[in-house]
Amino acid sequence: MAATVVATHERADAAERILRAAIALFRERGYHGSSMRTLARALRMEAASLYYHFASKQDILFAILDRTLDGLLDGVGRAVAAVDGPPARLRAAVRFHVLFHAHRQHEAFLSGSELRSLTQANLRLVLARRDEYERVFRGLLSVGARAGVFQVGDVRLTAMAILTMCTGVATWFSDRGRLAPESIADRYVEMILRSVTRHPKGSPS
Repeated sequence: MAATVVATHERADAAERILRAAIALFRERGYHGSSMRTLARALRMEAASLYYHFASKQDILFAILDRTLDGLLDGVGRAVAAVDGPPARLRAAVRFHVLFHAHRQHEAFLSGSELRSLTQANLRLVLARRDEYERVFRGLLSVGARAGVFQVGDVRLTAMAILTMCTGVATWFSDRGRLAPESIADRYVEMILRSVTRHPKGSPS
């Protein structure tokens, strides 16, 4: 029993090492510019050993994107559940999304740039989960609009605009840049909340 547990942990650790190396390689060379042999060299292991953990390069890419979506869905759920009221919940969701795309920048970048490299079956699975994530933001906007605190003409379009804006952080963020992730998140939250908040007639926007 103990040996089985150890073997399971060792296999999980090896799979994690492979995924991390693949994220770095795919980010540098692109999915189609990378090979299993190159990945094996980066890990200092035999190419055949990769196939013990993943049947193909496509399986590795899908695992990266699927795990990224796990992190997004779990994280935004926790962020929203921790606060009350439409403004606080939208603020928490936006802040989480920006920080995720700064702290897990490379895999977040791949989740957009390498969608084109998925098989049709894997693409359908990933897009379904992405839509599930987008529905969280549509729901937050809809609840706020019904409560009279948000003014949103097109909920779907606004949710897409918010996510596109925040996801872009993964393309340009640098840990050597002028602003820390937390400061960037604060500014994005301010811009987005200001753009959707309903203001009384005659008050400054």
